[in-house]
Amino acid sequence: MNQGFVQKAKEIAKELKERDHFLVVYNHDADGISSGAIIATALKRLGKNFEVKVLKQLYVEEIRKIAGTAQNYLFIDFGSGQLKELKEIIKENFFVLDHHQPQKEEWQHHLNPLLFGIDGGEEISAAGVAYAVAKCVDKKNSDLAALAVVGAIGDMQDSSGQLVGFNREILSDAVSAGVISTKTGLRLYGRISRPLIQFLQFSSSPIIPMLTANEQNCLLFLQGLGIELKEGEQWRCFEDLSKQEQEKFSSALIVHMHKWNVPEWKIQSLIGEIYSLEKEHKKSPLHDAKEFGTLLNSCGRHGLAKVGLAVCMGDRKENYPTALAMLAEHRRQLREGLELVKENGIKEFEGFYFFDAGGKVKDSIIGIVAGMLYGSGVIAPTKPIIALVENSDGSLKASGRATSELVRNGLNLGKIFKEMQVELGEGTEGGGHRPAAGIKFPKPKKQEFLALLDKKIKEQLA
Repeated sequence: MNQGFVQKAKEIAKELKERDHFLVVYNHDADGISSGAIIATALKRLGKNFEVKVLKQLYVEEIRKIAGTAQNYLFIDFGSGQLKELKEIIKENFFVLDHHQPQKEEWQHHLNPLLFGIDGGEEISAAGVAYAVAKCVDKKNSDLAALAVVGAIGDMQDSSGQLVGFNREILSDAVSAGVISTKTGLRLYGRISRPLIQFLQFSSSPIIPMLTANEQNCLLFLQGLGIELKEGEQWRCFEDLSKQEQEKFSSALIVHMHKWNVPEWKIQSLIGEIYSLEKEHKKSPLHDAKEFGTLLNSCGRHGLAKVGLAVCMGDRKENYPTALAMLAEHRRQLREGLELVKENGIKEFEGFYFFDAGGKVKDSIIGIVAGMLYGSGVIAPTKPIIALVENSDGSLKASGRATSELVRNGLNLGKIFKEMQVELGEGTEGGGHRPAAGIKFPKPKKQEFLALLDKKIKEQLA
């Protein structure tokens, strides 16, 4: 346990207990919604007055809009990269709980793991930072560790096959509180929600040769194992299989990947820790941390982050059905986005793949569509994919995605976009993590952006 980080969490917790009338401002993705719910629940349990506000990004214009609307402000899952602007506009009485790259600015009420030598990309997410404060507010908040795990998974911090670093301590709290259980098994997405054929067909992490993006081959693979695809009229998912069937399925998949000479580290990534939320129904997507995270992303990316927040805070009546409907709508829009890209084609630069969706795909899901291209058979996993979309204000947003292998080889999209924020100048704001990042920039700078990006990616991977 990092004592400096914990001490700062204690200081912020003390301030929160002594103050009232908060505006909780949180990011619209799974990690942001989870972290917003953790802090909102902690404040609610304290009997504090608070309101919540969700933002896609903490742009300067958004900071100006909320200035003067509350006595105290909590910025969660962003803010470290906007400390200078927050100090100039909000001026005082604000707290920042974040895990992204911070500006070189001092602020007393700023908790970021990177300032204490903790990796905010792998060892703790924003939800973990929020949980650290909530636990210091009251140890009874240890049940909120489940949401911190969901946030970390939603932020892809389990890419090594299990949670590591500070996330590991949070996981231990969750297990001790009886809200999470862990087991080792097949880590493909969709254990609960996807029928077996789609479970294989849509695998993108890792890509499975001859099965990913090939429905007929997936059917033949399963038939060869003698596994029944339906139980009555209901399609079976992986969690419906018996223990023996699951082991047979997993073993055959490993043999298949060996047959196609998949690198050993990729095969090993198939098997790892699985995190189940014990208080949730076993047929609910909320029972699996990965699927819970996807449900939250579905809400946030389609303008209903407050629905996701309510679900995180325990609502299983009014908002949960809406969240399930949004999950279905999210999947529909992602399918349409993929079809659009397939129709229009991909442009290939020396350092990356690229497509421009114009205004035909929501800016909130363009990055997810880009990442799904790896599992669609449209692009090879040898280069990052950059997707461009036009914002409502006329600016452009680029979202980048990369495979774990590219990251292992030195690619860091978050660092590239942060550097480009400076080099492209006024009107540009960017950042993120190694495998997933985004940047907003003026439309006239499109060609300059593409040329500079190509140069930086090639430099990193040289």
